[in-house]
Amino acid sequence: MKKFVLGLICGIGFTATTAVYASDTIQAYLFSAKFVINGETKNPSDSGYQTLNYDGHTYVPIRYIAENMGSTVAYDEESKTITVDNGFNIIDINNREISAGHLSITKEGNHSIISGKLYIGYSAWNHRLIDGYQSLTKSTNTEIDVTKTDVKGKLVFRNNKGELMEKVSYEVKNAALGEEQIVTFQTLSQTDVSEYAVVTLESQQPTPSRVSGGLGRIYTDDENKVSFSVNDIVKTGEYSIVSGGLSIDKPEEVPDNSPIIITFLDATGGSLGSATTTLGEIKKAQLLFTILVGKGDFTNYKSLTVKVSN
Repeated sequence: MKKFVLGLICGIGFTATTAVYASDTIQAYLFSAKFVINGETKNPSDSGYQTLNYDGHTYVPIRYIAENMGSTVAYDEESKTITVDNGFNIIDINNREISAGHLSITKEGNHSIISGKLYIGYSAWNHRLIDGYQSLTKSTNTEIDVTKTDVKGKLVFRNNKGELMEKVSYEVKNAALGEEQIVTFQTLSQTDVSEYAVVTLESQQPTPSRVSGGLGRIYTDDENKVSFSVNDIVKTGEYSIVSGGLSIDKPEEVPDNSPIIITFLDATGGSLGSATTTLGEIKKAQLLFTILVGKGDFTNYKSLTVKVSN
């Protein structure tokens, strides 16, 4: 499916802001309409969507409505099925077009069996890279199915302090390359993660065509050992996921696995909550990209503090 724009009415090519479509059986009109979704006014035309009137009934773009209500929409062209699902709440902060959900975790001995589903949006893929790969492969090896690929990544489980429990790898064979889809997976952890508090996603394939945002203001601890700059923040449930750049300015003074605590502040200097990361085995005076998770809503923070705990 190539750039399929999904609405309640599909397959009609809209070429004007106001138009009449007449045939032997239907007459439909496009008209401007605003929506109030959970108290917030939304204008679908700002996102390229239109509202349709047919036979006295209003038909709204289902993808626009569903996504503004926190749901995922996927269209399966083979079965002609539209799926609307609000259960894909495990996100990859670096690739918002892929998410996981419907996790089932069963403790077995000292590890866990994990099953669930992945939603992969059309924009999750780097289509320029895919087009080049398919063109080159078709001309050199006709035995390779260039419409399929393996989807890979990690589920990152954390405790109620935001501390890492385990990164669990997953892999889905023969996914549709470059397409929007929902797939199922099953994997096995090395430890028991059934008591996790929050889980995030780190997708390795597909890879997006771009990385969102850029680094903001740089904050440094009192002793100028470590600097941190926020790239992006997303709230999920009771937690916030933070991506940012971490610069180790005095590596000789920062012990291995030394906790680095980032505290987010509101306009009055009050704490919104903290997130902690560690350097692990990496001790180099260079910029490192890291993902932190902390309890609270950091999305409207005004400043932050950095502390190295020895």
